[in-house]
Order: sequence, then structure tokens, then C-alpha cells
Amino acid sequence: MLQSASALTARIAGQAAGRAFGGLGALASQQLAGMSAAASGPTPKQLGYTMPGEFEPHVGCWMGWPYSPYLWRDGAKPAQQQYAAIAKAISEFEPVWMFADPASADTARAYFKGVSGVTVVEMPLEDGWLRDWGPTCVVKDDPKTGKREVAGVHWDYDCYGAPGKKKLGLPAMMPDWQKDHAAGRAVLDWAGIKAFECPMHLEGGSIHSDGQGTLVVTEECLLHPSRNPHLGKEGIEKMLKEYLGLEKIIWLWNGMMGDDQVVNGHVDNMATFSEPGTILLSWCDDPNDPQHEVSARNLEILENTEDALGRRLKVIKLPAPTPAMFRTFKEANQVHPDHIKKGYVPRIPGERLAASYINHYIANGGIVCPQFGGAQSKSDELALEVLSKAYPGRKVVGVHSRDVLLNAGNVHCITQQHVAPRP
Repeated sequence: MLQSASALTARIAGQAAGRAFGGLGALASQQLAGMSAAASGPTPKQLGYTMPGEFEPHVGCWMGWPYSPYLWRDGAKPAQQQYAAIAKAISEFEPVWMFADPASADTARAYFKGVSGVTVVEMPLEDGWLRDWGPTCVVKDDPKTGKREVAGVHWDYDCYGAPGKKKLGLPAMMPDWQKDHAAGRAVLDWAGIKAFECPMHLEGGSIHSDGQGTLVVTEECLLHPSRNPHLGKEGIEKMLKEYLGLEKIIWLWNGMMGDDQVVNGHVDNMATFSEPGTILLSWCDDPNDPQHEVSARNLEILENTEDALGRRLKVIKLPAPTPAMFRTFKEANQVHPDHIKKGYVPRIPGERLAASYINHYIANGGIVCPQFGGAQSKSDELALEVLSKAYPGRKVVGVHSRDVLLNAGNVHCITQQHVAPRP
């Protein structure tokens, strides 16, 4: 399968290079209107599609370039350095397409000058959380020929329930997300992938699939009143099953401590499938840390739940960064002083950071994992060891990413795999 993916990667990379710098601004602008309309026609499940596991072969990786001084400290320079390091690490395993707003595309190109595995693509966007505003790949396999077709689901992204949060008097991530919403569809059109429009508010970081009909999510996120309160739990389940081709949804309780203000406990900080039947869980041993209660309750759920095929899950505990991490005064004060006035989420010193090694990217033949250094050096090393055992045959690479974490996510949150078809 990997050989087929490699051949396909070379073909699509050549096609993409010709599209890399043109036409996307107009495309994204055209899509700003009417993209929240309810979808019509058969759903992906009715057509035989399902969401694959992230450990399956990729064409490559999609990323978005950070640039807003209202979201990132020091004019986004530290974040850009770490985004670039993550992209370069992934490019050792598979091609990376870095989508960059025209206002920051030249900066992005400068970071990747001479790097053959990363291609900068101009596209209007607000910020670099491509996992969340970007599309989700689904696949349809022909049981007779083995041929795999790839399509994409474009969610009705609303910046982590921003309209609902404003009504509830809660802080929103940022005041405008229309370019990101449009970019989620534009990525699919750029890649030449069939698109399904889903009318549900969702972010890609809130779902993880085992590729065999099982999805894991958190109640904290999907049932948050800012997301889809009109659907309820039953309606959300039905929508996810229809648009991702699923049979079973496992509902964890909460996500990581520190992930509650805007993101609301994305599952990609808490748990992920390393292969069908096996799930990694972020773990905290300290009973005095509230994270221990969350992780323990999620463990109980996983140990007493069967997947879509009736298997009891094997759970691998992946210890969280130790000690817990918090935003410093310097880090808070380096964000543009007008960020709160302009409607961006307040960056407050002393806030707990949602640090987790679960938030890693699975590449073709590799794993790219967050690292933090300093007081977390020992837990950094332990994470690499655990992941090496959990993903045999893949090279595990650590990349420092504290500045990515300062904006409430990490390696997985800023990446999205372009799943490989099979001829």
C-alpha cells in the first residue's frame, strides 16, 4: 500500500505544483456566500464512504501558516519558526503543502527556501489551525478491485462555536473566521477532491477514527452549548455517522485540562487510535492534579466499551507532559496589546496549557511528536519511547512546539492528512 501511495504522491505533487500560486483567492472569495446551507443529496455513508484511520497511507500533509499578531506572540515569529520545523520534519516522510494567506506567503516561502518537500500555496485564511477549519477525508473501497476513492467533508466551521459563545458571554477565538470557513472547501477544490457539505458545526480536532467504523469524541466538546445545541446528542451522532460512514461513536467525558476555554476539550489532545483496536490515552498519575480524574474516567469508559466490530479496546497510557505547564507573563504580554479589544481570546498569564503528546502527527513511516524541553525533558523522552512502541516500524521524531501550544493546540491541530487513494 505504501508503494502505491508513494507513486500517487509523486503524481499529485506534480499536479499541485502547477496550481500552487494561482487562482485560489478568487475561488475562496466566491465560496464565502451560501456555504452554511444545509447539504442535499445522498450522504457519504449512503454512497459507501467512511473515515479512514490516520495511520493509513497519505498523499501528503496539509498545513496553514500562522501570521496574526492578535493570536500569536511577538508578531507570530516564534510560532512561524515552530510551524516551519514541524513542516520540515513531516516532509522527511511525505510532501507538505503549506497554505498561506497572501499577506504572509512571502514570509512562508522564505522559511522553506531550498526545502524540496514543502510547497507554499497562497490561499486567503485567518490563521493556521488547518486541522480544525480544514476538511476531513473519507474513502470508499471497492471490495472486488481494491480501488480506493477519496472525498472530503467540509464542515460548517464557526470558529469553535464563536457565535454561540458570544451569546453565552464566553470568549471567542477571534472575531472573524469567514476566510477559514471558505478555505476549508477551497483546499478540497484545489486538491481536486469531491466535496460533501455538512451543515454541522465541527472541527477536525474533535474527531478520531479507527478506520473501521468507530469514532472517538468528547462530550465536553461536541455537547458544548456553543456548538450544535439544536441537534442534541442523538442528532450529533446521526450526523457524524452519515457524513463519516460510521457504526459506533465512543463518547469520552472531558479533554485535557487547559483546553476548556475556547476549544472545549478536543479529543485529539486526549486520545487517538494507533491502529484498529488500540487507542492511546493521555495519562496523569498525580491524584492531586485534576487531570488525573479526567484521564481515569476516560480510561474507565474505554475499558468498558466495545468498538464497531465488537472488540474490547487495548488502551496504551501516554503520560502527559510533567510537570503541568502554564502561560508565563512574558508570553501573555507579547501578544498584540489590542487583541482583547479587537475580539480575540484573552491571553492571561498563569493559564494552564493543554499540553499533551497525544497531539502528534502520523506520517507515512513516521511520527512527529511535540517536545517542550526544560522541566518537561524527562516526560519528552518518555513520550518518544511510548510512541516508538505504539507505532512499530515508524520513526518517531520530536519537535519543540511550546509556541504552538500557547494557542491551545499542537502538532496534530495544525496538520491534516490528505489520504491516499488506490488505483
